[in-house]
Amino acid sequence: MNSVAGPVAGLRRLQALAETGGLDDLCERHGITVLTVFGSTAHGAEHPRDLDIGVLLESGRKPDYLPLIGDLQNAADSDIDLVVLNRGGPVIRERALVGSIALYESRPGAWIQAATVAAVERMDTAWMRRLNLDLLAR
Repeated sequence: MNSVAGPVAGLRRLQALAETGGLDDLCERHGITVLTVFGSTAHGAEHPRDLDIGVLLESGRKPDYLPLIGDLQNAADSDIDLVVLNRGGPVIRERALVGSIALYESRPGAWIQAATVAAVERMDTAWMRRLNLDLLAR
């Protein structure tokens, strides 16, 4: 793909599509229940590095990565970094959901519910990550 837009322009394009319902078909086709933008672009960094997109898929749905990435890149007219949140750990799920820009949710409240679950799971499992680091340090 010959990308003409940087991450900020890509975010603006996705936001415009979200406002008009232009992301609905893409998300429904891929079984996406929540789509967010997170990371440096979402947080307004002066020189964002990339356009990080997180997607939560319908329960039991397996991602078809190449078509999904291609459709999202075409929609953004920008290169993207994709995280399928169903397959990520609690830390990346929280980072991609809490404080992110939600561009699509399949039903009202899907994003905030997913963000809450991710934050609670990250907090509940923090002790295991600390223990793992302690064991690795030995």
